[in-house]
Amino acid sequence: MDMKADPTHDSRTSILDAAELLFARRGFQSTTIKAIAGAAGVNTALLYYYFPDKQGLYHAVLERAFGGLILEGEDRLAGALDPEQAVRAFVALQAAYFGRHPNRPHLFVRELLDHGAEHAAGQLTRLAATLFRRLHEIIERGQAAGQFRPDLEPRRAAISVISQLAWFQVARPAIGILVGAGTAGPSSSWVDEFSMHAADFAVSALRPTRTPS
Repeated sequence: MDMKADPTHDSRTSILDAAELLFARRGFQSTTIKAIAGAAGVNTALLYYYFPDKQGLYHAVLERAFGGLILEGEDRLAGALDPEQAVRAFVALQAAYFGRHPNRPHLFVRELLDHGAEHAAGQLTRLAATLFRRLHEIIERGQAAGQFRPDLEPRRAAISVISQLAWFQVARPAIGILVGAGTAGPSSSWVDEFSMHAADFAVSALRPTRTPS
């Protein structure tokens, strides 16, 4: 069956989209099933047809957000990429994913602040075993090839690579003020340029220090 033509699929997706937006903006506790159903344009009975309760819906929202990132990352990083190219591909993945799903960085931060990652522990464990592991293994491969600094601890270096765009997406209103763009945040072209800068910055930090001759 064509999922795009399936009204059942469309209704479930609309519910997940509405829930993602409201959970990201208001948090789990302040978001009601009634509000989600209203934002999705469905009745609460249909929502309960797909999800047993608000907790089950929240888990499905988190699973879709983390699972989507993992699947895209595994696909983008597949193949024998040069370590530097792979780091750049990882940063580009973050920029593209969060650009298409701007509520998800806020959803992740809400979960961390409100629940200490309690509800996302399973997804984070899977992220650690897949995408995060892939990134620190790329850094280890670069070290073995002499392309990256041998003194860096790969997992710490991987967190540093991730942190640039993760923080940028959440702090866009503040960054907008810092760069004179206002609370709406920087323009799309500015964001694209920052993403390229973040990749350059990460690779430069990983490269061995050159001793002046």
